[in-house]
Amino acid sequence: MSDQIIENNDNMARQKIINDGHEFENSSDQKLPSLIIQSPLHLPLSGEEFLPTNTDQFLNSIIPQGTILECDVKIVKGWFGRHLKYNFYHSKTQKLLLSVKKSQCPRSHQFQLSKSENELDFVGTLESNFSGTEFILYSNGLSYKNSKDKASLRKELAFIHYEYQLLKTRKGNLFKAYIPSLIEGQPSQIIPTDENTGLKIKSRFLNKRNQEYFEFKTLEPVWSSKYQSYTLPFNSRVNSASVHNFLLKQLKEDGKLSKEVAIQFGKCDGKYLNIDIAYPFTPLQAFSIIISQLDNKLLI
Repeated sequence: MSDQIIENNDNMARQKIINDGHEFENSSDQKLPSLIIQSPLHLPLSGEEFLPTNTDQFLNSIIPQGTILECDVKIVKGWFGRHLKYNFYHSKTQKLLLSVKKSQCPRSHQFQLSKSENELDFVGTLESNFSGTEFILYSNGLSYKNSKDKASLRKELAFIHYEYQLLKTRKGNLFKAYIPSLIEGQPSQIIPTDENTGLKIKSRFLNKRNQEYFEFKTLEPVWSSKYQSYTLPFNSRVNSASVHNFLLKQLKEDGKLSKEVAIQFGKCDGKYLNIDIAYPFTPLQAFSIIISQLDNKLLI
């Protein structure tokens, strides 16, 4: 892949983010075939638009039932194809909703989530383990390691766990996502106070699903003899092959996936990345999942 810098142009209706070939530096790119759309097309997401007003409030607002938030992702690259940042835009208005920069720590990676490209206007932090298989989204605040005042501690907004594919099943980056359950229409507050609390711990107890947290899982692709590849039933906003394409559905109490798609992510025409988000996610939670999907991973 040639070195390239993608210029920022907010006036463009869409953002061209890649040339032909693999668009992301991911260890799985050279080992996994692409996922392509399945025919006939199924419309997993439908409904009215959810338009941004106040950005801060909007990012933490749950997508109303029956509506969809359509967004685009622009990946800004630097020398040797390294990612400088991810920008998220509202598809219709092209309003910048979130700008994300990555920083490396000794035993983990951190993504600073900001409402602006140029100002330190942070709305949260996404942290991953060194191998890139686990990600936790935090609100602004202090870690329990740095403060004993519970009022100042940060909340956990999402936990993403990627499946280690020992046999390399060639089905893409499969993962589960966990977010706090809703109380009277608002996300419950999960505030880790030590290493034995938080969404990562709660996700081990299936009897708490839908009471303390919602659990989501990527829909596994199906092999198509027609296309000689794994396929997923996307709508028209995703129509190009990529190992990063996915459909995320909620796991019900019986352990089966719901029919409704909560997040759809993928390439359009080989040049654009689109996100469709539905209830019960907030834009901030959904964007953090997209970041985790695009980040480098050592073990999958």
